[in-house]
Amino acid sequence: MGYNCQMTRIGDCLRVKLYGKELFEESDRKSKNQRLAEIEAIQADPSLTDLQKRLYAAILEPPDKEEECARNRPDRTPKPGRLKLAERERFCHLMDRNFSLGHKFITLTYEKPDVTLDEAAKDYENWVKRMRERYGDFKYLANRSFQQRGTLHFHLLADLPTIPRAELADGTFRDIWGRGSVELKRIYSLPMEERRNKLKLDLIKNLRDFKADERSYGKRLFLQSKNLIVPRTVKGDFNEMMEKLRENGYVPELVETRQFPVEYLNYIQLETYRLTK
Repeated sequence: MGYNCQMTRIGDCLRVKLYGKELFEESDRKSKNQRLAEIEAIQADPSLTDLQKRLYAAILEPPDKEEECARNRPDRTPKPGRLKLAERERFCHLMDRNFSLGHKFITLTYEKPDVTLDEAAKDYENWVKRMRERYGDFKYLANRSFQQRGTLHFHLLADLPTIPRAELADGTFRDIWGRGSVELKRIYSLPMEERRNKLKLDLIKNLRDFKADERSYGKRLFLQSKNLIVPRTVKGDFNEMMEKLRENGYVPELVETRQFPVEYLNYIQLETYRLTK
């Protein structure tokens, strides 16, 4: 069964990803016969140059065992990575579904330089544990960034209750971290219909910079609490799915759209709708 879009509903907001060509569900690994058939079709396509044919065929050809073993060597040199659209969308969906106006944006900074990611991970886990002991359970979504001097920042969204002013003034809240400075801000603007929200763009930049740094190799891109609500994404035909929404009494109002070219798919178009009844 083919599909040409993915839809993710977040409250009264609908995120749509449209593809320029129909896609089909398939297993993670294509069979050898499937790959050979696709490679033969590429070689026979007169619209492709010789370079394009070699490139596409190389992508479809599965790596041999020697190459795969080399890729998985424990002494492999880390290489910077690029933030993928799917990773960006997953982070944004979690952010939009779980956090809203009045929640907190917190930055945790180290005083000492050259803190390793493993050391920082333990410090962060201990901080979350102590915070919950004092203020109760809360949700969080966090990422990390490296300062020029080599040490780390944690940037996180949290649905913490109001922190008593006295505890902010006398250092009680700061001392729960105990590794450096703590900055606490209340979220005043977080419209999920707007993809280019400043806070969201800043956090995405942190993700992009973190993944491009070789120190992040093999580490989680971002940190999330287990109690986050994960929005469900549905695949299907765009026209059929929009018609079904209308049949259920919803009126989709287009808020934002943008399109960019993608090889093999012709393009990907991102749209945001506000749903009303």
